[in-house]
Amino acid sequence: MANSRPERVPSLRRRLLTRLLVPLGALAVGLGVGGSALIHGFVQSTHDRLLAGSTLAIAERLAVGDDDGEVTVDLPAVAFGMLESQARDNIYYNVAHEGGVITGYLDLPLPDIQAMPTNVTVFRDASYHGHPVRVAAQVRRLYGVPQPVLVQVAETTAGRRALEVDLLLWLTLLEVALVGGSGMLVWGAVGRGLAPLKRLRRVIDARSARGGMALVPLPLAVVPAEVLPLVVAINGLLARLDQSIGTMRRFTADASHQLRTPLAVLRTHLALLRRYGTDSAEGHAALDDVEGAVKRLERLLVQLLALARADEDSPVVPAAPEVTDLMQVAMEVAAEQVPAALAQDVEVRFEGPEDGTALRVAGNAVLVGELLGNLLDNAIRYNRPGGTVTVRVAEGPVMEVEDDGPGIPEAERGRVFERFYRLDRPGEPPRTGSGLGLAIVRALADRLGASVRLDAGAEGKGLKVTVTLRAASGEACSLPEISLSPPGRGSG
Repeated sequence: MANSRPERVPSLRRRLLTRLLVPLGALAVGLGVGGSALIHGFVQSTHDRLLAGSTLAIAERLAVGDDDGEVTVDLPAVAFGMLESQARDNIYYNVAHEGGVITGYLDLPLPDIQAMPTNVTVFRDASYHGHPVRVAAQVRRLYGVPQPVLVQVAETTAGRRALEVDLLLWLTLLEVALVGGSGMLVWGAVGRGLAPLKRLRRVIDARSARGGMALVPLPLAVVPAEVLPLVVAINGLLARLDQSIGTMRRFTADASHQLRTPLAVLRTHLALLRRYGTDSAEGHAALDDVEGAVKRLERLLVQLLALARADEDSPVVPAAPEVTDLMQVAMEVAAEQVPAALAQDVEVRFEGPEDGTALRVAGNAVLVGELLGNLLDNAIRYNRPGGTVTVRVAEGPVMEVEDDGPGIPEAERGRVFERFYRLDRPGEPPRTGSGLGLAIVRALADRLGASVRLDAGAEGKGLKVTVTLRAASGEACSLPEISLSPPGRGSG
């Protein structure tokens, strides 16, 4: 059975404590190594100074006999008293002359006297009877004696080592106390430093209410500088979320309102069918109205789905944009709209570059096709009988859809991109549109990184919609020129 134990939640305080204590511990180790060398040097020099004093005290008592010229020494008690310690180290000495020992320990190792300087104490480490010893030696030349005299004093090193161990133990305890105390202080300091985050959490929790949450920006006055970018990003997210929720609510309200109308028509005429039957004139009229309502409902649902796809969260400029042949897409969409134009008695014309070259644009071909399809559908649906719709593709790259219908007043051109907004035209029959066509065009243009502009058509009649797309890098390829128009009409 798989282990279902929850993953450990990372702690910012623990992470900060680790980041601080790891280098502090490394510094303590470095100080320990340096302190160990310093302690060893200090203990060595202190004991060597006493050892040198004892050697010098003996060397000062060297003398030459008047009668026989022999070297004599009167050992002072202070020479060995200064070396006494709690460690009870053993002390050895000897005085040698001409290869023989005058006094002291006969088997204490002798150095090379000829290589030693005169009246200078020299230290060396040696082993005596299996124990490490520290030896201080000094060579003296006496008047009347041709050969130098060697004075040596040796001391076992147990006391030195014990003192070094004690000092190192105290140093280690101090470093452990330093690191441990620092950890406790840092833990508390980090907790106090993170207190603003707890206050910020309480502010966010306080906004939670039954059935919703306030999406107003968080206050920045009490936010530390280190987390200010995070809070600013959260405020931006809250603003976008508030905008998205508002858009969704408006869209839902408008969509429910728009769907209510054809459904009411369906219910009304179905009731008429039950009353009069399908063979009466009233029944035939009701069936026609039901069919029209179903078509309007179908178109509304298609447009709602198209608008939902256009509103999907997607970067405007992808990292690797697709390259689309604008000429090919425009010709295919225009050809698809020809049957609808024939049914409305509208002529569709296509105008491209004179040399017939393809125009490469950065964008998805399906999105470009949906954008142009909605523009053509609007131009055909709201045109007059016998009118003309012209599709132009030109360098820029630019795509234009122009009609000679009633057009849109300049004062209304900014609002026609709103969802479910429809123009009221006095004296004209009601239109069957849902008011979503240009809203879908704007949403698709935003997805493609394109711009949309509305102008009056030729000679101030009709409407011309200009879409400026993003050009793609690369060379254009040659395509045959194609002109589309209903049978019996001239091509543009």
